[in-house]
Amino acid sequence: MSDNRTRIWFSLFVLAVFCVGLASGLIIGRRLGPPPPRGAQARLLGPPGPGGRGPGGGGPPPVRLIERLDTVLGLTADQHAKVEQIFESRRKGLEAVQDEVLARAQKEQRELQDEIRKVLTPEQQPRFDTWLAEAPRGRRGGRGPGMGPMGPGPGR
Repeated sequence: MSDNRTRIWFSLFVLAVFCVGLASGLIIGRRLGPPPPRGAQARLLGPPGPGGRGPGGGGPPPVRLIERLDTVLGLTADQHAKVEQIFESRRKGLEAVQDEVLARAQKEQRELQDEIRKVLTPEQQPRFDTWLAEAPRGRRGGRGPGMGPMGPGPGR
């Protein structure tokens, strides 16, 4: 009988340690913010800079990317010039893809909101619209003009 008690206490101890570790990890994770990007692209591109385009508010401008590549790879002057040309030739295509993806995501979000509105009563719909307009947007909690947790608000 005492062997079973020991096993139970040990199991409870392991469970308690696991729960404390999980809670600590969650608290520390929320204080540190979102994890950095992984892989070779993250090492080459470096931290996002203001004014760039890309997910989450933009990435570094091409000049900074090329400088970073030059630092990491030790580009020759000829390679540097060719990389600049590659960036310039691909820029419009990448921007078009980003704009297309953004438009599609906004359309999906509007359709989601419209479906939710169909389920709500007339009294609930204005409160839903207010909630959309006031709630933080996205994982980072930032807000854009007229953006809610599910994208653009009504009629946008």
